[in-house]
Amino acid sequence: MPAAPRPPRATSAPRVPQQARSRRTRGRILEAAIACFEERGFDATTTAQIARRAGIGVGTLYGYFRDKRELLLELLHETADRVADDVVRELAPERWRGADPEAKTRDLVGAVVHSQRFRPGLQRILWERFFKDPDFRAASEAVEGRVRRALVSLLEALRAEGRVRVKDVTSAAFLIQTSVQWMTSRLLLGEAGVDSEAAIAAAAEMLARFLFGSPAGAPPEP
Repeated sequence: MPAAPRPPRATSAPRVPQQARSRRTRGRILEAAIACFEERGFDATTTAQIARRAGIGVGTLYGYFRDKRELLLELLHETADRVADDVVRELAPERWRGADPEAKTRDLVGAVVHSQRFRPGLQRILWERFFKDPDFRAASEAVEGRVRRALVSLLEALRAEGRVRVKDVTSAAFLIQTSVQWMTSRLLLGEAGVDSEAAIAAAAEMLARFLFGSPAGAPPEP
């Protein structure tokens, strides 16, 4: 599925340099920002700390990004796109043809959960900013829409093949995405109090029964 257009930002877009040296400097700024945000959190991080970590002056940093919020927004798009790519790849209908449905469901849930391990500290910050900043919320919702469209397409393809028993694929996609996403968020924030692999297995079994019947892979209901 093609990526959804990014929502407009409240600030002007950061400068994307054309020269190789400038691109390297911009990359160092982003990597330094990741390290600082993960170590200190968003509120405690300053642009001076990021610049020092990147080995540049604060004035140079401002030539690329207006402030730390703009830096975090840029990292949000990069991180969210990477996470969405991993999940959407697992939702490709051709990956499910001829495969064991319960095993593929577990692969899907595992992909969602494990994708949160990409820059986990940064993802926790982005989750917190979701409730505080409309630009972060809009960007996150755009990625959620991309994943849900891919999930609807998968369920439609499986239903056309007579492999799933759900009739309303849109509602089913919403249920699957919301339940797995919320479980994943709780695991990411360290609030679940359960083993992540056990949670993946339980969620996969629940979803497989919901989609394919019991036992997993049994013919769908008429």
